[in-house]
Amino acid sequence: MTLFKQIALLVSTVFLILLLIIVMSDLSRTGNFQQGQLRTTAQDMATTLGIAISNLPEGGDQATLEVLFNAVFDSGYYTRIELVGVDGQVIHQKSQALDLEAVPDWFIGLVPLESASGSTQVMKGWTQLGQLNLEVHPGFAYSSMYQSLVSALLWFALLFVISMVVLWLVLRYVLAPLQRVKEQADAIHNNQFVQQKKMPATLELKRVVEAMNLMVSKVQGIFDDQEKTLGRYQQLLYHDKLTGLGNRRYLLDQLQQSMSEESGLHGCMAIIKIVDFDQLRDRHGYEVSDNLIRILADMLRQRHAGQEAERVSRFNEDEFAFLSATEESEVNAYIRELFDNFQQLIQRETDLAGVQLLAGICDLEAGGEIGNILSGIDYCLSQANTRGPFSIERQLSTNLELPQGKMQWRGWLESVLESRQLFLVGQLAISNDRLPMQRELFIRARNQQGQVVPASAFMPMASSLGMALDIDREVFRLVASNEELDRSIPLALNLSASFFELAEGQEEFEQLLDNCAQNGTRLCIEASHHVLNQHPLMCSKISDRVRRHQHQFGIDNLDLGQSLQLLQSGQFDYVKINAITLHEMSRNDMAAGFQALRTITDTLDIRIIAVAVDSQNVCDELKSLGIDTMQGNFLGSPEAI
Repeated sequence: MTLFKQIALLVSTVFLILLLIIVMSDLSRTGNFQQGQLRTTAQDMATTLGIAISNLPEGGDQATLEVLFNAVFDSGYYTRIELVGVDGQVIHQKSQALDLEAVPDWFIGLVPLESASGSTQVMKGWTQLGQLNLEVHPGFAYSSMYQSLVSALLWFALLFVISMVVLWLVLRYVLAPLQRVKEQADAIHNNQFVQQKKMPATLELKRVVEAMNLMVSKVQGIFDDQEKTLGRYQQLLYHDKLTGLGNRRYLLDQLQQSMSEESGLHGCMAIIKIVDFDQLRDRHGYEVSDNLIRILADMLRQRHAGQEAERVSRFNEDEFAFLSATEESEVNAYIRELFDNFQQLIQRETDLAGVQLLAGICDLEAGGEIGNILSGIDYCLSQANTRGPFSIERQLSTNLELPQGKMQWRGWLESVLESRQLFLVGQLAISNDRLPMQRELFIRARNQQGQVVPASAFMPMASSLGMALDIDREVFRLVASNEELDRSIPLALNLSASFFELAEGQEEFEQLLDNCAQNGTRLCIEASHHVLNQHPLMCSKISDRVRRHQHQFGIDNLDLGQSLQLLQSGQFDYVKINAITLHEMSRNDMAAGFQALRTITDTLDIRIIAVAVDSQNVCDELKSLGIDTMQGNFLGSPEAI
């Protein structure tokens, strides 16, 4: 029961009690007064009428008495008037029955009034003519009292309504800060921290608002502190101090994720090596060698700035590496351009004269071993060294027959969409009790040779050609129409960046959410951290729509190096983080960073799902850290639907 209802009930009870007391007291007092008035009126009228009869000649005849009786009787207050002679015979009589239709029976029973009578001796000189008896009916007294009661009740009802309206307005004004306190609490539940700027005038409410503001401030402070702590440890864990790029650990983590996670990168890895870097350092010192490292880092940073699919790092003291989702020929052309720019630059730097570079490129293939990739890169670098400075050696390992050039890619993608050669595979995310928590769906295609082409091979090119949204729509259709899907397990769908950039696919997405909600299919809609950070407003709208249909919304590939303020605005149910990242953060020298991550996710009620789990050892370590949901090829490879 609301406070208004409680106070209204109290006020109503007080009004009712006061009304009963006042009405009963008034009726009792008025009833006694009316009873006395009836007796007085009856006696006075009897006396007056007796005197009039006494003044008639010989007491008057029947016609004269009838006139006198009618004059009194027509007033309507009297029910009986009679003149009785000395011998007891009725000389003249007049009577009538009064009907009290306007007064209810319960009121008559509530205020009992007796009929009042009056009598007087009629004399003619000293001779007694008879006795006059007169009876007054209480009906008019009842009618008067009942009308007064009705009037009083109407006024009380009017005052009651006015008082309720005033009470509602006053409470609404006085309790407005409490409503804002409720909104603050709801905002905290939705991972938002709102402060009340306007303080209420009521002292008690002011203290409540101040306490709530203090609590919100502390929660916000905890989140901000933990985010800063997490950011610092992320810098220590994955960034090179000299260049600000990622370090070897960062690239290996990205490479491991790309090779083992089904939604990862399909492309190639390249390493650029400085020839005889140790000798350069010995000849010119650390200042010159560090300057060379910074120059190369700046050149690579300009190329890869803001490109999520291309991850660059300082792999070793004399090596830079990056992963690219573009074709191997484009990477080769880029490195050749980089070599040309570098040679022009060092001609102006006398200390760097004679510095030479080498490059090795290795194609990436899903399911490959990281050790084989690194050994292949080393072999490429050694081969490039034998061929001379600024050489590029390639090692291609993919067996997929893929289109070459954008025109061929566009034709192939259009053909795949028209012939509906896309199909779904699913990989389970399971709990520590081996219970399925969700099934992440990945899109696949078949080429003309019958080979299965993963999304990581064609989605980068589809995005470049503006066809990613068409593929998203096809995924929506497959999910809605596939009758073989096990809909007892939530289905996770990863949205592309084009879906957040364009509005064309919103209607199909809304239909998918509505249809799945109606047939009992639970969805887990997700997108990468990079995409959601680029489109925060659309992220918030999509989150609201997903939650409105009782589905879940999550972040895929959470990047701890980016701002985590997105976690507050998006109302996420879960985040997916690479298992190696969680393992590295849990080491003794980085434990505070992992604890900061857990504090943030626990505060915002967000579940952590570890992905790319590739061994029993990693699985056991994650369990010891309290991670209760995992996904990876070790736990179950993707299976065709």
